[in-house]
Amino acid sequence: MTDITDSPNHTEAGGTGEVSRPRRGRPRDATIDTRVLTAAVAELAENGVAGFSVNSVAARAGVAKRGIYMRWPDRDDLVLAALGTLAAGLVPPRTGALRGDLLRLAPLVDAVFTEPRMSILGRCMAELPRFPAMYAAFRRESVDRCAAAIEDAFHDAVTRGEARADLDTDLASGAFLGSLLARHAFGAPQPLDHETFHSRLVDFCLAAVRPEHPPAP
Repeated sequence: MTDITDSPNHTEAGGTGEVSRPRRGRPRDATIDTRVLTAAVAELAENGVAGFSVNSVAARAGVAKRGIYMRWPDRDDLVLAALGTLAAGLVPPRTGALRGDLLRLAPLVDAVFTEPRMSILGRCMAELPRFPAMYAAFRRESVDRCAAAIEDAFHDAVTRGEARADLDTDLASGAFLGSLLARHAFGAPQPLDHETFHSRLVDFCLAAVRPEHPPAP
């Protein structure tokens, strides 16, 4: 019989160590979050917010429902997380110039207005007012924050003297966003020449907000 003291896991009585134990269970799968969110977006595309089913998401993702609830304790949390992956997630670029900021932001906004993102967001935005708390959270986290990043670019331009002091930065950011959305929504020529349009749009915005007497260089 093998003496227990010969075991590599043994610690003698009175010692400060502990018996080492093998780890139990499988390591956390780092792909689960991505798989679940991808499945949740597919569920929204097919069934919308009202028909959204966590059971269906679990089946689509091939994961246990318990694993989903560990990450998103409530169904609405998962819906919001899925919608968040479709939003622009903009942050102020702070390039030091309005032109640079807007040229950085434009393609990020464009990415939201591609299919199937645009159709899914459009469908869900039509449903969300029926779920006031979820609608308010989505507006705050996805819509308002994105608009604020663009508004910040115009506000910084005012501070630097690139834009006139009385500029309505909220209106300016709305016009910028609206121009990009309209181009995708109302039949712009195909294929879309994003880079050329962005340059034209930014030049137009710069001319519209330029102060009457620009500061000396």
